[in-house]
Amino acid sequence: MSRKEAAQKARREFGDVTQIAERSREAWQWPTLESIWADVKFACLRLGKSPAFAATVILTLAIGIGANTAVFSVLNSVLIKPLPYPRAEELVGVWLTAPGAAGLANFSEGLPLSPSMYFTYAEQNRTFQSIGVWINGTANITGLAQPEQAHAALISDGVLQTLNVAPIAGRWLSQADQNPHGAKARMLSYGYWQRRFGGDPSAIGRNITIDAQSRQIIGVMPRGFRMVSADFDVILPLAFDRNKQILAGFGFQGIARLRPGVAIARADADVTRMLPIWMDSWSNGPGTNSHSYEKWRITPAIRPLKQEVIGNVGNLLWVVMGTLGVVMLIACANVANLMLVRTEGRQQELAIRVALGAGQARIARDLLTESVLLGFLGGVFGITIAYEGLLAACSRWTGRSAALERNLPRHPSAGLHRCPLVDIRTALRTHSSSEICRTANLRGSAGRCANGERNPGPPSFPQRSGCSPGSDGFGAAGERRIDDSHLPGIANHRAGIR
Repeated sequence: MSRKEAAQKARREFGDVTQIAERSREAWQWPTLESIWADVKFACLRLGKSPAFAATVILTLAIGIGANTAVFSVLNSVLIKPLPYPRAEELVGVWLTAPGAAGLANFSEGLPLSPSMYFTYAEQNRTFQSIGVWINGTANITGLAQPEQAHAALISDGVLQTLNVAPIAGRWLSQADQNPHGAKARMLSYGYWQRRFGGDPSAIGRNITIDAQSRQIIGVMPRGFRMVSADFDVILPLAFDRNKQILAGFGFQGIARLRPGVAIARADADVTRMLPIWMDSWSNGPGTNSHSYEKWRITPAIRPLKQEVIGNVGNLLWVVMGTLGVVMLIACANVANLMLVRTEGRQQELAIRVALGAGQARIARDLLTESVLLGFLGGVFGITIAYEGLLAACSRWTGRSAALERNLPRHPSAGLHRCPLVDIRTALRTHSSSEICRTANLRGSAGRCANGERNPGPPSFPQRSGCSPGSDGFGAAGERRIDDSHLPGIANHRAGIR
């Protein structure tokens, strides 16, 4: 066999050289990805030739997606995520209702507790792991760089134990710190610790002057910790003098942790059982009738702590979310209608492609690529609108664009919806003039950034009317008040806790 014949036979057995070269190149390529990328470029080219159509679809989707994302961001943080306390489902707010008490309308959330009630419930209850009372106040701090009025949370023993959030430095206020005649102690918030002490661990153990009393710093609470729904700079012990307490003095918010497996209904029954014990154990002074409060028809109104924090805003948020969901469906229907009209106008183009050999699957993939591209661009612009909207709301409510780093009681993963939630939630809960005042105070304090900076706001101690029987329709006249001279920030507001 000649050389020429041998070469021809070898080429016949080897096959088509061009096809083999193509297959070799394909082995080193990603044909599927290249095909998809070609479809995307072709879709961009087609949309570039119809800018009005593309802008209309993208804007419609962006508005719908942005509005739903923003509202769901608020709803998720307010309603869905649990409170940032361990086993938050066990936490409850302890309140009372008293339909027979004149002037009860002044208490928008019900009847708060008195110190004598706190002692009775703490010692006689069968359903709480722990219970405590607290109240907002103000404190004049001197001895540092310059005097200032700080926001204070005044707490009894059991409050920090109930919330069960450990300090990042030092220790909690203990029962020994609640002795009115003992050593004076206080705790700091994380922001105040950073702002006034630069986060120096040696601040623990230092003494500073609060309302002309020297107090030792014993601990610092972690970043993001709030006293239920209130912001604070310092935590001070209420230090009730048990020997000076009376039945009255209703002005303190109660918080408790239920024992495992205990329902709220059972806790209500337990509080009902303790009310006669409370009236038998305390009095309003000589010559007063301890059971005069029976005509008030006091009943417990224990509710989950999350309900106390968010109020009635949950129903409103669900309604808004449902409405925006319907709007989103309408927007999607409009976009689908526009896509159908556009496809109808491309009948001639599609017919030519079919005549040239394009299959139905290939044409469907092109149309799907164009739809996915429009949806992706609409989603990107929608998320941008949601982010900028929440950022604008944050700047509006707090007056500072840096509030995304605010010290809020939400998870670190809360992301873009961390900033405006407390103020939005508070604003939506404003049902009465008393809550408007409280909202103003919260708004002044909730704007604290991560570095703890903020301007001292007005006193946040709630102004409450008297609740002692015989005073202004509440009970026997001449009743003595509780001794609150040792409580910083309260002495000027005795009318609120008589």
